[in-house]
Amino acid sequence: MTTPSVPRLTVVIPSRSEPDPVFPLVSLADCDKPDTSVEVIVVINGSEEDEDRDRLANVRARDMVTAWVDDHHNLSFDVTVQYHPRLPQRQAGVGLARRLGMDAACENLLRATPKRPGIIVALDADCRVASNYLTALVEHFQKHPKTGGASLYFEHPLDGLPPWHRAGIVGYELFLRLYRQGLIVAGSPHAFHTVGSAMAVRADVYRRLGGMNRRQAGEDFYFLQKVMAHGPFSDLTTTTVFPSPRISHRVPFGTGRAMGKWCEKDTGTFMSYDPQVFSDLRSFFGYVQELSQNQGTKFACSSPVLAQFLEQQHFDQALEELRTHTATPDAFMKRFFVWFNPFRILKWTHFATECHYPKIPVFQAASTLLDWLGSTAKGLPGTEEELLQLFRERDRRGALER
Repeated sequence: MTTPSVPRLTVVIPSRSEPDPVFPLVSLADCDKPDTSVEVIVVINGSEEDEDRDRLANVRARDMVTAWVDDHHNLSFDVTVQYHPRLPQRQAGVGLARRLGMDAACENLLRATPKRPGIIVALDADCRVASNYLTALVEHFQKHPKTGGASLYFEHPLDGLPPWHRAGIVGYELFLRLYRQGLIVAGSPHAFHTVGSAMAVRADVYRRLGGMNRRQAGEDFYFLQKVMAHGPFSDLTTTTVFPSPRISHRVPFGTGRAMGKWCEKDTGTFMSYDPQVFSDLRSFFGYVQELSQNQGTKFACSSPVLAQFLEQQHFDQALEELRTHTATPDAFMKRFFVWFNPFRILKWTHFATECHYPKIPVFQAASTLLDWLGSTAKGLPGTEEELLQLFRERDRRGALER
């Protein structure tokens, strides 16, 4: 019997033209059963302008999920299928699909236990999860009752891939982890992965923030940015999500698109941001707190390219507003990082890359960053896979809560 102290879980899975829509359900069915109720909402979605083959694929997916549920009577979770075959073309996409499922999850969770908001978990239709996935989610939010959301640890499966595909996904995942560790080096409080298939949020926080956006790509990044700004956010590293490394051209960026572009290249080298991008941020962030005490309007910036970016972003004006609305250095810094949010950091990264620090091979970038992190005492790894393993280990340790 569920106790009031244990949050309920709802896992939301968008599915569009999926060849195996029950794949994540099979993985969830193999999970350890948590001491709470669990619902899974599968959002089968399509556009009003879909081709017949995509429309038929969604009909088949709906029937497959329904038949699978009917054949499995002892599931530890309930399954709800939402079927939206003709969403407006202008809005149709993963953002709207997530929103439809997460809105329903939020309403159900807050109605069931309004004093103990449940947890909305996002997963994708091509993912599998570790056996402790559900129990780890419950335990994490019980242990950290103030955290509004969490980024779950993930690893792309490598076994069984052709060599060229394996090299591509290793480079891509190393690129993602390098960016996160670069933010840690910089001292950003936003140093979390923003992967749509590996995130969770409290239902009350979800409602307070106005729900998921309808972006057709990048919806996870913009949503989690809001969750991080709302209050405490945490790493959940005691379980693992395994996103598919498959090739896809549905969205303009993400794993599938990155793998598609990798296949089109013949260089054999995955490129990444120059770590100097994060070094410039580290120097600036270390100096920012002094600005709360300095009443002058001018500030020194050791990096000319960052100074140019800050001028473009009207930082002088933002600085005066920060001073006006804060009374203590701690309040100043908190408000500063609301201004220098993940989106502005990403804008800086692109600006610096285009203007001054061109991309470099991911092996070189990761090696440099590891040296800065003090992880090269025994020498540098010899391959990208060995580097990826070191970065996975660092991410597994997590940042817990910020």
